[in-house]
Amino acid sequence: MRTVAPAGVDRIVEVAFSDNVDLAAVVGKIGAVIAAYASRQDRPTFAFWPMLFNNMTIRLLGSDDFPSEAKEQAATDLIAAARAGALSIIVGETFPLENVADAHDLVDAGSRHRVVVALPD
Repeated sequence: MRTVAPAGVDRIVEVAFSDNVDLAAVVGKIGAVIAAYASRQDRPTFAFWPMLFNNMTIRLLGSDDFPSEAKEQAATDLIAAARAGALSIIVGETFPLENVADAHDLVDAGSRHRVVVALPD
């Protein structure tokens, strides 16, 4: 990241705050904003002093509060990226619709892989 942005980055969109917050503290420049909308840990720890001295802002975003138009645009952009080959999604297991409860059980058990429920044609 420092090769591309030697002075640091202004914005960080974080999908795993607890896993990546130390990296964000290192690559964020003075005044950087971290927009976090997911974390594996309920109470993540982070490097307070480096972030304080860099005057960083942590914004916590609940996706339920995003406007419908933003969600629709995000879905459109993700589909386009996947079709163009710019996005790959590794799937752990696929379940037929009649086994949706098994899919939920796997996620509830802490699976860190994508779980897909296949709808009938």
